Amino acid sequence: MPRGKPLSDFEKGQITAKKDQRISNRQIARNLGRSPRVINNYVNDPRNYGPGNCPGRLSLRFVDLKFVDLFWL
Repeated sequence: MPRGKPLSDFEKGQITAKKDQRISNRQIARNLGRSPRVINNYVNDPRNYGPGNCPGRLSLRFVDLKFVDLFWL
């Protein structure tokens, strides 16, 4: 699935300030024009928020390729 832009430092500060004012995550999302999910992800774990290490598709090792060749022959 496509990903949106990560939260900027300004947006992170806005979220933190609004949470201190006891504003709901959904209301914060509406105010910032972001999805409630991104706000929840940031509020639940601000230290580890951000794009993770997504390695993409894993490649087959040479040994696996030999096994596939032997299996399908």
